[in-house]
Amino acid sequence: MSSAVRPTNVGRVSLLMRSDFFLDSVRTNSVDLLEVQNQLSTGLKLARPSDNPAEATTIMYLDSLLERQDQYASNIDYADDYLATTDTALGQSVDLVQEAYSLALQSVGMGTDDAGRESNAVMIDQIISQLVTLANTTCRGSYVFAGCNGTEAPFAESDGGVLFGGDLTAMQTWVADDNQIGFSVDGNDTFGAQSQRVVGTADLDPALTRSTLLSDLDGATGQGVRLGSIAVSDGVLSAVVDLSNCVTIGDVIDKINTDATFVTVTDPPNGSGLEITSPGNITVREVGTGNTARDLGIYRATGAGAGVTLTGQDVDARLTLATPVTALAGGAGIDLSSGLVIANSLTDPIGPLDLSTATTLGDVLNIINQAGVAVRAQINEDGTGLNVHNLLSGSELTIGENGGTTATDLGIRSMTGASLLADLNGAVGVATTNDAGDGVIQVTARDGSSYDVNLSTATTVQDVMTLINTATGGHVTAALASLGNGIELTDTVSGAGDLSVTTISENGYHVAEQLGLQQAVSADTLTGDDVHPAQPEGLFSQLLALRDALRQGGEPAVRDEAISAAASALETSRKGLSDTRGQVGAQMQALLSRRTQIEDSRLALESLRSDIRDVDFTEAITRYQNLYTALQANLTAGSQLTSISLLDFLG
Repeated sequence: MSSAVRPTNVGRVSLLMRSDFFLDSVRTNSVDLLEVQNQLSTGLKLARPSDNPAEATTIMYLDSLLERQDQYASNIDYADDYLATTDTALGQSVDLVQEAYSLALQSVGMGTDDAGRESNAVMIDQIISQLVTLANTTCRGSYVFAGCNGTEAPFAESDGGVLFGGDLTAMQTWVADDNQIGFSVDGNDTFGAQSQRVVGTADLDPALTRSTLLSDLDGATGQGVRLGSIAVSDGVLSAVVDLSNCVTIGDVIDKINTDATFVTVTDPPNGSGLEITSPGNITVREVGTGNTARDLGIYRATGAGAGVTLTGQDVDARLTLATPVTALAGGAGIDLSSGLVIANSLTDPIGPLDLSTATTLGDVLNIINQAGVAVRAQINEDGTGLNVHNLLSGSELTIGENGGTTATDLGIRSMTGASLLADLNGAVGVATTNDAGDGVIQVTARDGSSYDVNLSTATTVQDVMTLINTATGGHVTAALASLGNGIELTDTVSGAGDLSVTTISENGYHVAEQLGLQQAVSADTLTGDDVHPAQPEGLFSQLLALRDALRQGGEPAVRDEAISAAASALETSRKGLSDTRGQVGAQMQALLSRRTQIEDSRLALESLRSDIRDVDFTEAITRYQNLYTALQANLTAGSQLTSISLLDFLG
């Protein structure tokens, strides 16, 4: 009875006990009164979890939910600011590209007005600088077009071009317990900052080794390696081998050899799969519904006979930075001693790149990336080969050999026999049709003999070389250059004249030039140009091409054609920027919707928490008045009753 006057006038008890009754009554009412006073001062029902453990647990859970909602709301605010800044930068970029497009149209047909075109070229240079500034826009200290590398400016004017140093990974943030979104636009998608054509062509096929991580395997089923237990038998003995804690192929080998001693697993002899031997009839099955044996390529439900080796399937190891170079090409290794020749048209020339000191694939990538030619070499998404991107807009990147096969072995030679003619010269291609004599080149040997080569059936660089070799009967042989890159012609007979290649055409096509062979040399070897360079084809490259076209000399018609081509490309990029801006706007709308959901959820959670946690002031004030009255009554009654003693009843 926390709000009642507790009895203190109890008959037939001692004075001490009566005093205890009185003190207990006062103490109880005082504690209850203090509790209500605390509730009124704090506005909370509970002062400590022990007051009501069940309700306290619920309140703490709701507090945790609200804290997460606050963080999600903060994440959304940051992402929204990021996207709003991006939207503004994109809008200004669209305006600048439209201005450049107008200048290009204005410049077509200027004829001999060199001063007018030069003035427009200067304005294009200014537009490029302004776009670089916009591409380096920041929000809350981060560069919005730099991907996850937001602390460093992604773009810089360098070597007469525009260098991209940003990251391509989108910024992400959590907006719900199970929902993570990307909210950044990378510089490559927006400005076409690195070459879209990936140079890499070869599957480097790394061999399986004891140190190969199971997480780096695609597995025999293409679904990775799902670890569990397998059942191994030799027809007489059997064992269940738990591989769930294995990390490397070496762990798998050791575990099977330890738990199933009647078989022997050898180190991968063929570089692609496991091998199990035994005098008995080997079977390897799954345990339960597992997939471990199948993923490791060693599943065999029915034995093949006594003593027959179980040779596992290829588990398809992926490339990693730690992959030893000796494990490449199925364990045969590749030629790294020769090095390769890598050049960018706008950077300072460098000598042959020495890769002989590389022991891992990471070493190879580091040497290439630090060569100072504005490239980014990386493992492709499938983990099968290398990609090399040109990061310098307005330039051309070529990769060739240094007398060996290094570039070819790595799959990064810029022009190979498999290169399509349609992809050469920046996808302009080669005019190999045979209408009215187009597509025919003439090869003149040093002894004066000449050979007409019809290229109308050619679709690849190898086709061209084969047709030349066939037409000349071996007098002049064609192959890819052993130093650098390009088609190389060798005169096997020699003579006193020049070795040359010209185009036979009635329609003005320049096939020999498009193949990089339009030249004459007074030597037995003619090395053509690499006409399949990797070059960024985005906005900055288009603006640089427009600027160069405006300053181009020669025939006005040829110059106008170049200006018109650049203008057409700019219009395409302008539309792309507008589309990107539209996507950013859609992301902002989605974030706004998510923010509204969070606010609604917060209101519901706060209302529920308030019902459990917050005090009802009307009820608390009423309780306070009752307790205060009870305390006063206790004190009054107690003072009166405790003043009576035994003497009051004698007389």
